[in-house]
Amino acid sequence: MRTHHTSDVLQLLLLLCGSTVIATAQTFRYVVHDQDHIPASVHKERRERVLASLPNNTAAVVFSADVRNRQNDVDYEYRQNSDMLYLTGIPTPTATLVLIPKGVTIGQRTVREVVFIRARSQDREQWEGVSMGPREVMEMHGIDTAIVIDSMQKFLDSLVTSIDTLLVTSLPTKSLTVPLAGKNVYANSEIRKWAKEHNPNLVVSQRLSGLVAFREVKDTAELRLMQRAIDISIEGHYAMMRGARPGMKEYELEALMEYHFKRGGAEDVGYASIVGSGYNACILHYSTNRRPTVNGDLVLADCGAEYHGYTADITRTFPMNGKFSREQRLLYDVVLEAQDSGIAASRVGESFREPHNAAKRVIARRLMELGVITKLEQLGKYFMHGTSHYLGLDVHDPGSYGPLKANSVITVEPGIYIPEGSDCDRKWWNIGIRIEDDILITPNGPVNMSGKLVRTADEIEAIVGNAP
Repeated sequence: MRTHHTSDVLQLLLLLCGSTVIATAQTFRYVVHDQDHIPASVHKERRERVLASLPNNTAAVVFSADVRNRQNDVDYEYRQNSDMLYLTGIPTPTATLVLIPKGVTIGQRTVREVVFIRARSQDREQWEGVSMGPREVMEMHGIDTAIVIDSMQKFLDSLVTSIDTLLVTSLPTKSLTVPLAGKNVYANSEIRKWAKEHNPNLVVSQRLSGLVAFREVKDTAELRLMQRAIDISIEGHYAMMRGARPGMKEYELEALMEYHFKRGGAEDVGYASIVGSGYNACILHYSTNRRPTVNGDLVLADCGAEYHGYTADITRTFPMNGKFSREQRLLYDVVLEAQDSGIAASRVGESFREPHNAAKRVIARRLMELGVITKLEQLGKYFMHGTSHYLGLDVHDPGSYGPLKANSVITVEPGIYIPEGSDCDRKWWNIGIRIEDDILITPNGPVNMSGKLVRTADEIEAIVGNAP
């Protein structure tokens, strides 16, 4: 049921919590040590674009990521929800952004954006470190209004009575399995139930199409941070290849890679590092990384650093002993040719699938010539994944999957995987190869952002094992 007194209710609510709209001074000051983050003005522009894309009688809610506990003691290292990072840059948990195109009256002002965040606590910060409160959010991130999160529920209960549509993006936890009860609890269902209680006609949607479109096309600030993540990742790949020696365990190679990520300033990996040797190179998302390597192994290393939220995604495959076998080199050159074709097809206006189609044609033709397959229908056994995905704040960033747009970034990553026991000559068994680079789509053609990392078989052989 609608009410005509929403603004009055909101003003009363905010007056009641007025003493906590701005946090009181704390003993510890919140300090940002890196000076190359995206400026608050850019985040402000992004929020304005989203607000302009929304119908007047809607509201959008963006939640921060959950804090995850690790074995009943410490928490996992926190990583913010990507939509929240994109729109605000706020890195800390327990924050919620609400965008209201028609605005709400708070005190004497009409505002269109509100952030709810946990109030600062000196006792908590003694244990967990200095955090952001409402004052820091407004001063450092350019948010119009920040309020302690305790008042958020009353705010939203009142707000939804005066709008037609509520857009809820990126739910922190979409579902929860309840032990013993034998059922799942779905956040989307609970939100719809809550919405119906407050406004039976309210439409609740989880897709904010404008935000997806904006995130697909990168601005200059994003490309700067992506290039930094990619450059750090390149150094990690070089360190792994140079330090490789037969007999090393996969996790030793992983350690070489990730040490250089941290040394280069990366906060984390963009995804769990894949370091598969021998038959493990044929497992697409292998991440156990415990097997001892042996002489003659290929190692497939799919690893990317995350810098200020933005991730690289690079794969190289190399021989542990520094020399490809005849069969390994033949297949490596097939994948490299396929990748070259996929990159060449990564042009503005081309279908998102065209890089994959170009790579697929090369691999199919060459595997037929080598006798690995005898008909095209068999290709899926050895090349079973897509060639591209969008890249940005997420390793699989959102996008339209329509025609390629200028300043979007995609991966081009064809591969061939022939596990033991495959229906082909055993000389090809246990060869897994993927080559992956991060490609910027521009009006003047594709730009390989990770092109500084060696790609050809000869270049790789010259690097592997040659630690300075």
